[in-house]
Amino acid sequence: MTRRLSPGFCAWAIERFNDDPESAGAAKGWTWDFGVVIDAEKAPLAFYVGPPVAGRLPPPVALPLGELEDKRPTYFARASEADWLALIDGALDPIAAVVQKRLVVRGDLTPVVARLNYRGLAERWLDALRRGEKS
Repeated sequence: MTRRLSPGFCAWAIERFNDDPESAGAAKGWTWDFGVVIDAEKAPLAFYVGPPVAGRLPPPVALPLGELEDKRPTYFARASEADWLALIDGALDPIAAVVQKRLVVRGDLTPVVARLNYRGLAERWLDALRRGEKS
């Protein structure tokens, strides 16, 4: 059976991120929002994730693509469902995906780079997503 990304998976992924003890530290001082688009087979899935509240990311909100674009989130990422799955699985390098235009990203990366000391959090989070279990 082919894996699919869904609103339920995206909510579950945010919960896994929030489960990590380092997530509150990574969220400290972060005031920006996110827009994520999954170009799925039938139609794009668009999600808005607001800035952290009390050190936790809020649940993602599924909305029509036009509404997400109207919100103008500070950070935006868009890729095909297959490429998102390859990124999660570690089969596609994020830098290569951007260079190859398989992943479209917008937003100032300076605050992201400033949080490189939280790489372990990102690795644990992706590992939990790959395994399909609580981090």
